[in-house]
Amino acid sequence: MSGAALGLEIVFVFFLALFLLHRYGDFKKQHRLVIVGTLLAWYLCFLIVFILPLDVSTTIYNRCKHAAANSSPPENSNITGLYAPATPVPSQHPCFMPWSYIPDGIMPIFWRVVYWTSQFLTWILLPFMQSYARSGGFSITGKIKTALIENAIYYGTYLLIFGAFLIYVAVNPHLHLEWNQLQTIGIAAANTWGLFLLVLLLGYGLVEIPRSYWNGAKRGYLLMKTYFKAAKLMTEKADAEETLEDVMEVSKFQPYTQSWLFFCCCVSTSMGFTLHVW
Repeated sequence: MSGAALGLEIVFVFFLALFLLHRYGDFKKQHRLVIVGTLLAWYLCFLIVFILPLDVSTTIYNRCKHAAANSSPPENSNITGLYAPATPVPSQHPCFMPWSYIPDGIMPIFWRVVYWTSQFLTWILLPFMQSYARSGGFSITGKIKTALIENAIYYGTYLLIFGAFLIYVAVNPHLHLEWNQLQTIGIAAANTWGLFLLVLLLGYGLVEIPRSYWNGAKRGYLLMKTYFKAAKLMTEKADAEETLEDVMEVSKFQPYTQSWLFFCCCVSTSMGFTLHVW
C-alpha cells in the first residue's frame, strides 16, 4: 500500500475531529484561535488511537522479516559425518505484508511531530488559553498579563525543582550529563507528571461522570435540583433588586446634593472675598 492507509486515516481522522467539534461546539460563538487549538488537540489524540494499530502491524511484519533473514538454515549430515552445504528451506511461518504496511522512515518522523506538537499544546498553548479565559481583566493586555503571571507561578515550581537537580548534577563530579540525557530526563519528567495526573483524576472521572449521567436520567432528581437552583436564583434576584433600589435612591437625591454643594461653595467664596475687601 506504500503508506496509502496512513494517508487515508490522517484525512479521515481530521474530518472526524472536525465533525465532533462542530457537533459539540459552536463555531459562531467561539474565537478562531480557540477552535484551531481545540481541533488540533482532538486531532492529535484521535491520530494516536487510529495510527497505533498501523504502526503495530508494520512492526510485527518487520520483525518477522528480520527473524526470517537472520534464522540459520538447518544442517544436514551425510554418510561420512561431514556437514554438507546447507540448502535454503522455506520458513514455516511466512511473513505476509499487511494491507496497512507503512514504509520505513515515515513513522519516526510522524511520531516526533505528534509528540512535540502535543507537548506544546499541553504545556504552553492550552494552559495559557485557559488562564486567559478565566482571567478577570477588562482588557486584552490585562488578561494576557494575568495568564502569564499565573502560568509563570505554576511552572516556576517545576523549574525550581529541575534547577535544583541540575545544580546537584553539575556540582557532583561523579555525574556527567549531556544534552541528549537532559532531554531524556525532561521527557521522562513530563510523562511522569501526566501519568500522575491521570492516575489522580481517573478515579474521580470513572465515578463522577457515570453518576452525573445516571442522575440526569432521573426526573425526580432533576426536579429537586431545579428547585434548588430556582431558589438560589430567587435570592440573588432579591439582592439585586435591593441594590438597584439603593442606587436609584442615591441617584435621585444626587442632583440636589450637587446643587447644595455648589451653593455652599459660592457662599463661602463670596464671604471670603467680602472679608478680604473689608
